[in-house]
Amino acid sequence: MITIGKRIKERRKELHLTLADIKAKTGISTGNLSDIENGNRLPASPTLVQLADALQCSTDWILMHSVPESENNGCSDLGELEILDMYRQISEEDKEEIYMMLSLKVKRIKIKKEQGLKSTISPIENKPKMA
Repeated sequence: MITIGKRIKERRKELHLTLADIKAKTGISTGNLSDIENGNRLPASPTLVQLADALQCSTDWILMHSVPESENNGCSDLGELEILDMYRQISEEDKEEIYMMLSLKVKRIKIKKEQGLKSTISPIENKPKMA
């Protein structure tokens, strides 16, 4: 079972942040952060809120590795949340490009369905098949 500290550390690394970066954002000492990440200490409530803000996630995610429906924008799994996180990090120009590509893909899937063909989406994994 993944611990609170491990979730915090993994999220920090996903965002390419150092302990010093988190300290700058929260004011929490690197020693305390290290203790939390290594499971030697649990964060107090105010610290947990600061960490969630700095790590761009919810306190629910840190505590239970889950995201309330109201906070996850309707995303049903962590893969969707990861895509949403990545999308939020790119430029407006890149967002437009991604939107156009996704719109084209959805349009092609609809056309295939109308023609009675299968899409490239695997119903088992609910993820695109890789060539």
